[in-house]
Amino acid sequence: MKKQIIVLFLLSFLTTYMLKGEEEIKLGKQLFRNIHLGWDINRSDDYRWRNIALGTAYGQKFEFDRKASWQIGVDYNWSKYTIYSDGNYAIGTTNATLRTQSLSFPLTAEYIVYKSFFTGIKVYTGPVYELILSSNWNVNNFPGLRNSQLGWTVGTKIRFLAIFSTRIAYNFYPTGLFDDGGMNRSAVSFSLGF
Repeated sequence: MKKQIIVLFLLSFLTTYMLKGEEEIKLGKQLFRNIHLGWDINRSDDYRWRNIALGTAYGQKFEFDRKASWQIGVDYNWSKYTIYSDGNYAIGTTNATLRTQSLSFPLTAEYIVYKSFFTGIKVYTGPVYELILSSNWNVNNFPGLRNSQLGWTVGTKIRFLAIFSTRIAYNFYPTGLFDDGGMNRSAVSFSLGF
């Protein structure tokens, strides 16, 4: 796990170091412009998942269509799972609580549906890779967690008042959170940013 974090920091440092002058300024402006605060929520018969995320993103327009673009992001996540004692993933006779911290990296393809000076609407979709950095259970007999997850996101981004934006998306993780393949996650995601 520590090796993965070190590799991520080295890649970030090398990318920033290799950029010079105007490119570095553009990167900094875009990372600042894409800062966002998000939250994911899901409640099922088996568990409740709440997540708060803080992140940013970088992207470019495609040459073949100026309305189409790609974007890669990084989010730091604080998640809380309440696993119900009468659900399919029950761990004991009382509800279990799992807290995790993770990094997620969404890579999306985006398309501008509408754009004016003050408002705009984009639709986007793409894969999300999540790396779980730490976990904490409130029970002794807990299952093992996968260190990484691969998911998919579909959503829309609405820009308003020229500088603010909100995102509404659906996230789905087809691989289970637990080592045994259990607990496939999904959530509706909201975020606010620039």
